[in-house]
Amino acid sequence: MNKLTSGNCDVAIERRTIECVEIYLPKNVENLSELYRYLRDKMMGRAGAAPGAAMIDGFSLYEVDGAFYGDQIYEEWTLVIRLLLLTDADAAATELDAQVGTIGREIATAVARNEQELWICRCPQQMMIFRQAAPPTATAVEE
Repeated sequence: MNKLTSGNCDVAIERRTIECVEIYLPKNVENLSELYRYLRDKMMGRAGAAPGAAMIDGFSLYEVDGAFYGDQIYEEWTLVIRLLLLTDADAAATELDAQVGTIGREIATAVARNEQELWICRCPQQMMIFRQAAPPTATAVEE
């Protein structure tokens, strides 16, 4: 961990490797409650998870308007589920492939059962975490 000093406060900088996995689903009401349940369970179940279980370290949801060409042109609202998976720099690509595959199968069978396709994009990234050290304590001034 590096340390950066600026002015009168110290900031610790930690580098981590993170996988950003985006899952694209058509946005519809029937998927939303199951999706929220799935994401909550994946976050909350981390403490008691079995080794090798596909857990997530964070997520965000957003929607986009879009179109794609399949056997016809599909124009629809798309729900993008961005999952964050903290990884060890030495983690094998096959381990990550297995984790993403498990998450994809679980969402396809538990959340998006009526969808023809489920798209997943995986984007490895580097992350820098900045943590501010405790503020300096005031010292008494003698008169």
